[in-house]
Amino acid sequence: MPPQEISKLWVMIIDEYQDIENIEDFYDYVTNTWIDDDALFDYILWNYYDFKSSTTNNHLEGCHHRLNNDLNNVVHPHFYLFILAIPNDYAYNSPISSRHLATGILPPRKKLFLLLYKQLMWIDERQPGSSH
Repeated sequence: MPPQEISKLWVMIIDEYQDIENIEDFYDYVTNTWIDDDALFDYILWNYYDFKSSTTNNHLEGCHHRLNNDLNNVVHPHFYLFILAIPNDYAYNSPISSRHLATGILPPRKKLFLLLYKQLMWIDERQPGSSH
């Protein structure tokens, strides 16, 4: 959501669900921790509305997929099998990390994800009140 809409949306949520018993403590917690101008965590830390890079955990899912393959998709692998899989993970990620540190360039995103991102941006731009 656009940062300027956070407070307004939060007030709408509070108004909509004010009948829930003992909800005030939760509302106070969220307001003091995430919403207020002097909140514990500034919205810049958690709001990804204008973030132009990956906003999902797809990179982590890819890492988990590779690790599961290295572990032969065993649900609860033996500890030593896990230890043996770590160098494979390092061998895969080390060149990517080194290249990123040296050039500042992230690996290219897959074409499928680029197309999905473009479609989402196209939909977002056509929403009433969109700031894009």
